[in-house]
Amino acid sequence: MAQTSASIPADSGRDAAAEQLSWPQDVSHEPTLKIGEVRAIVSGEFPFLAASKIRHFENEGLISPHRTPSNQRLFSLADVERLRFILIEQRDRYAHLAQIKEMLRQLDSGAATHEHPGRMHAVGGGESAAVRPGTRLTKTELSQLVGVPIHQIESYVEAGLLAPDSRGRFTSQAIDIVRYAAALEEAGMPTRQLRAVHTSAHAHAVALVNMLALERARKTPLAQERVVAATGELSALLTHYYRALLLESIDVELR
Repeated sequence: MAQTSASIPADSGRDAAAEQLSWPQDVSHEPTLKIGEVRAIVSGEFPFLAASKIRHFENEGLISPHRTPSNQRLFSLADVERLRFILIEQRDRYAHLAQIKEMLRQLDSGAATHEHPGRMHAVGGGESAAVRPGTRLTKTELSQLVGVPIHQIESYVEAGLLAPDSRGRFTSQAIDIVRYAAALEEAGMPTRQLRAVHTSAHAHAVALVNMLALERARKTPLAQERVVAATGELSALLTHYYRALLLESIDVELR
């Protein structure tokens, strides 16, 4: 056995390891960072990133941190860049985790580069990275789009923050509802306050719709178009009004 191992060139093992490095290959792959340190590094871009979300990405096979003998996760700077890529694709392009996984596979294999992505966005069996209004999403699809575990989505349903239809599907707005609810929850906001905001939003939605009751009663295509346009304008005004009230109240509380 000693003779066999001695006959192997010293550099061959390092060359094989280099070939197997996952993207990005030009960044250190030495696992030295704990999960809290990883969160601190990306906190400027993603201040509410939860450790559970990073673990979810690991479970989905998008990142592969080193495990110590005591089963502690250790990450490299390459893992951090990989994580940043995943989060940016989710935030800016609404990419599914399955799509991102395919992008990373192409980057790992050299079929695409980050600077010259090539086919990276042509993945997922014809799916569009951005979800169109009116789309209905399954629980699994919603989980993949936002990058939170299914049990967290189920907890939001139980809390009344999400309302699936009779087939158990969610609207395209559920993406942002889950994303912001998870961020606020991670920041320390209790579920009861999230529920209070949800209740207020529903009450205001009913009020806006009732303001347009006469136009809705006409049932003509033109009238329906006017209703859609008016609700969009009114909801935007209400959103800006609420934001101004919120910022003023925060300013008063901090004095």
